[in-house]
Amino acid sequence: MGKMVKWAPPFRGEDVEMPDYELIRLERDGAIGRIVLNSPEKRNPLGYKRLLEIAMAAKQFELEDEIKVIIIKGDGPSFCSGYDISPVEPAPNLPENGYINLKRDMLWESYNNEHLRVFYTLWDLQKPVIAQIQGYCLAGGSELAAFCDIRVVAEDAQIGWPVGRHWSPGNIQYMPWMVGMTKAKFYMLTNQPMDGTEAFRSGWASAVVPAEDLEAETEKIARTVSLTDTQLAMLTKRSLNRQHEIMGFRTGIANGTDLLALAELRSSLTGASYYSSESEDEFASRAARDGLKAALTWRDQQYDMEYRTSDRAREGRDDTADSEAEATAKS
Repeated sequence: MGKMVKWAPPFRGEDVEMPDYELIRLERDGAIGRIVLNSPEKRNPLGYKRLLEIAMAAKQFELEDEIKVIIIKGDGPSFCSGYDISPVEPAPNLPENGYINLKRDMLWESYNNEHLRVFYTLWDLQKPVIAQIQGYCLAGGSELAAFCDIRVVAEDAQIGWPVGRHWSPGNIQYMPWMVGMTKAKFYMLTNQPMDGTEAFRSGWASAVVPAEDLEAETEKIARTVSLTDTQLAMLTKRSLNRQHEIMGFRTGIANGTDLLALAELRSSLTGASYYSSESEDEFASRAARDGLKAALTWRDQQYDMEYRTSDRAREGRDDTADSEAEATAKS
């Protein structure tokens, strides 16, 4: 990894070095600022560096008085396929040398706490944030969307937590807060995706529209939100967030992180690894031996899951010619 600029937002008028964004694109259109995930060939997966850039960009837009509302969207057919777990080193989903201390990172769950730091940046931001969701919105992508204030979803989008079949009980356990316990348990224990219509019916999505109308409708909603003075929008957002927090939202999310640490310990005790073809975890060993796309196809077939890594796989055709980079449909 080359030299990084880990930028913290300046206060008014401070002269600081600004970051060069590589994994997102910033757009400004009057009162609307857009953060665009720009790796469509990989279904816009999240990794350590991309998460940093999302947080930096959100804080940068917060400083720009002309920006009233922020849209987070993905280039190409999908919003975000989840965390990038491509079986390569250095792992794109982690700092190259760990977070704080390699012996303590898993116990402290530094991985999840770093994700929460980024997502709480959106939660606490003074300006409303809208997620524009098409195609896959899986695992970490669903967490990114959940911490936005409004979610506008295409009818045929796929929102899901496929990794619950083999790795995680839920990295950031937001679902009960959004859809209630009954739906949350069904979603997390079956690991089957919701389409946009079901996401709206269950309360996960703020609005659902035909895929061809997604961008226009998201822009329309953003324009409506931007009519409210930023000071009032800020207070409204905080007032609503505080209701969740008084009921224990942050404490509940923190407890979920502690349980994720136990799940990580379970993986280490059973020999699971992203990289080893000799791992006792079948998914991990297949990913290392045959490639991530092959492992994802095996997982879908093994667990009778409705996810597919590509149109070719969905149609039962040979998929070996497609780039493995396309297969980051979380996992």
